[in-house]
Amino acid sequence: MTNSSSDWERLESVIRWAQMTINGFGVHIGLPRAENLYQIKAGKNGISRALATRIVEHFPEVSLGWLLSGEGDMFGRRERADAVPFYDGDLGACRQCSREREPDGVFSLPAMVGCDLAVRSSDDAMADEVMVGSILFLKQIGIEAIISGALYVIVCPSYVILRRARLCYNDAGQMRLKLEPANKNYDEMIVSPEQVDAIYRVVGSFRMY
Repeated sequence: MTNSSSDWERLESVIRWAQMTINGFGVHIGLPRAENLYQIKAGKNGISRALATRIVEHFPEVSLGWLLSGEGDMFGRRERADAVPFYDGDLGACRQCSREREPDGVFSLPAMVGCDLAVRSSDDAMADEVMVGSILFLKQIGIEAIISGALYVIVCPSYVILRRARLCYNDAGQMRLKLEPANKNYDEMIVSPEQVDAIYRVVGSFRMY
């Protein structure tokens, strides 16, 4: 017997956290149809291990054990906060840290568990939303895990930028990444996956005074 009501509450929490509709969430995690999600909402099915695994593959912040059982925390937070390495300077540190650069310090914040690194924002293209000098807490992801409209640091061979990102396709059906600034003085950019060395999702930020 499945705990269908609790299953839907947990699934709905993830969908709301991802800021998606049910249908959009289903498409994002690769379901041919979202009918299975509606069956869980109606209490007819529970969350299967296959579905939970698929969700965690696209949203690694979410706890597999919590999805399946409801035990623990949605993000698998522990009492002890992980030490997040901090690279001072500008966003270029996202490239430098992959070259075995020693961090300039560490942050230990329970709310930022699962982050890979922290850097200082230097991109005024997003200054209306993220003040230059703010500390960004980042999680490296694959391009297929991008949540449309969320905030990302995009690492390319000749630049590193902070933008809102959306997946799109050109006339030939090839995947592209649309990068949107908040500052109207900057232009929107379209890049191909081949132009991107790494993508970091902005998990959180705070201002440094």
